[in-house]
Amino acid sequence: MPSRHRPEPQPKLDAAATQARLRSPADLGALGELQVAAPTAKMESISRISSLLESARELTLDAAASAARSTRGSNRPLDRAQTKKLLDSRNEREALDGLRRVIAMMYRTPNKTLPFFSSVVKNVASPNLEIKKLVYIYLLHHAEQEPDLALLSINTIQKSLSDGNPQVRALALRTMSGIRVPVISQIVSLAIKKGTGDMSPYVRRAAALAIPKCHRLDPSQLPQLLDYLSTLLGDRQYYVAGAAVTAFLEICPDRLDLIHKHYRGLIKKIVDMDEWSQLATLRMMTVYARKCFPRRTRLVPKTTKAGKGTAADLQDFYGESGSGGSSSEGASAGQEAGERVIVLDPDLELLLTSIKPLLQSRNSAVVMAVARCYVALGTDAHVSTTIGPLIALLRGPQDTQQAALHSIASVCLERPAEFARYAT
Repeated sequence: MPSRHRPEPQPKLDAAATQARLRSPADLGALGELQVAAPTAKMESISRISSLLESARELTLDAAASAARSTRGSNRPLDRAQTKKLLDSRNEREALDGLRRVIAMMYRTPNKTLPFFSSVVKNVASPNLEIKKLVYIYLLHHAEQEPDLALLSINTIQKSLSDGNPQVRALALRTMSGIRVPVISQIVSLAIKKGTGDMSPYVRRAAALAIPKCHRLDPSQLPQLLDYLSTLLGDRQYYVAGAAVTAFLEICPDRLDLIHKHYRGLIKKIVDMDEWSQLATLRMMTVYARKCFPRRTRLVPKTTKAGKGTAADLQDFYGESGSGGSSSEGASAGQEAGERVIVLDPDLELLLTSIKPLLQSRNSAVVMAVARCYVALGTDAHVSTTIGPLIALLRGPQDTQQAALHSIASVCLERPAEFARYAT
């Protein structure tokens, strides 16, 4: 029998394959180019990032090597001529290296650095802040030994008082007031006046700290300095006012009239001040309050408990008083039976309330200063609040324990019952 020819079955094509067959060769070529271009772009971006990382790594290694070389160079001793060459260099890095060497030598052997005075002072006009700082340190250390050469730098320092950077202005004011040459006292006073009106509180604080230095240079400048100090005591910033209080205690602790109009403002700022300013303000306020707020008392009659009246009360109730003079005697007896209580001035009460948070200070000296203030000015209730913080100071270092024990002993002699629960 003749065999029948069966047609071969055609493979089934999905929609994607059918669509691909219908595309022209040009479309297929474009599609292939796109498929190749996508991973190529990714590879280019990855290679670009890796090249940037490699260049950053090279720069970091170069900087580290340069720093290591400079460190090794700074440690290597140089003779006087080489050091002077570095100081006279126009390269800021070399001048900075020379200044670092001179400052390090100054603290080891001060007399050996004096011959570099003229070379160091020439760098005072450098715009580099690090160079300025090192020159100022050297200048403060040697100005008394070379006053004539130190005066040559005053004009340059005065120009820095008008610099746009408040840190530079404050540094210049601090340096000028620290140069212990009496001839420049008038210039320092004018610099303080300019710093008192500066917009930056950082500069105003430097002006407050410069007032005692100017007073030590020339005590005749006191009237002008008191005007500046009165302005700074009322400054809005607490760290400026705290520095002004420190200056006040040094140059005029008896001029309490300067404190009158700033009293409440200083009390409000005391919690935010730094620890040293808090100590100065507490000391000043204790003296001020003892002189301006005298202790006043008033007589308050004692109250008897219900059901426990005295015989005199019963006689008065039934009208069984004795002779005619018994009424006056009863009145005097009533006055003697009353007790006197302390009446606090409102401003004094404001002070005692405002310093209470300072009992939680991390500085033991502040805690003991608050305790002294409460003992001198407060009531029994105020003193009782200081006992716990004072006892807590005994867990501190040995020197703190000794100071705390002195404070505890002074309070315990007056109020021993308050410490009974801490005896065990």
